Amino acid sequence: MKKFIFLAGLAIGFVIGSRAGRGPYESLERTAHRVAEDPEVQRRATQAKETATKVAQDTASTVKEKGPEVASKAQEAVAGAADSAKERLGGSDDEGSDASADASSLAARSSDSASAGGDAEVGEDRPLSS
Repeated sequence: MKKFIFLAGLAIGFVIGSRAGRGPYESLERTAHRVAEDPEVQRRATQAKETATKVAQDTASTVKEKGPEVASKAQEAVAGAADSAKERLGGSDDEGSDASADASSLAARSSDSASAGGDAEVGEDRPLSS
């Protein structure tokens, strides 16, 4: 059904476009070229590009700066939730000390990787996805 509607719309558009002739299309094309070549439009486009680049760089530096702190808080929250879950399940003290030792070693390893991350830079030669 969707394909039929699409094909019907395509056919109707073709018929209407054929009857209108090439004139309106060429007029629209000329107007689009005039707008694209307008110095004010080009200035605004350049300004928008520069603003977007600056915002991306500021965002990347903020993430790089705050990332380790957020990762540390998340690790603490996970360790606390794991401890409370073990307490609710009624684990023995021996298991709890092993678990907290495991949680501590995991937190230490994760903090190393959290502080190492986020060192990407954004700019003309390095897009945001790299």
